[in-house]
Amino acid sequence: MTITLKYFGLLADITQLKEEQFTFDEEAISVSALKSKIESSYQNIQNTSYTIAVNQTMSDLQTTIKDKDVIAFLPPFAGG
Repeated sequence: MTITLKYFGLLADITQLKEEQFTFDEEAISVSALKSKIESSYQNIQNTSYTIAVNQTMSDLQTTIKDKDVIAFLPPFAGG
């Protein structure tokens, strides 16, 4: 399966990327498993508060990610 990861704000600064493709052997993985993989690849993300959206819907750690999903890593937003 191939998914698209998008990084915003401080998370884009940490990864030095706005977007990347990830390929997994599995047909589906959980948000929790993806979060672990990303945090091991970009260790500074571990010290940052963020939320994860799957296909523009806020997700929890048990949400299942499938082929061609778009995952957004979102920093805290301030209103104003």
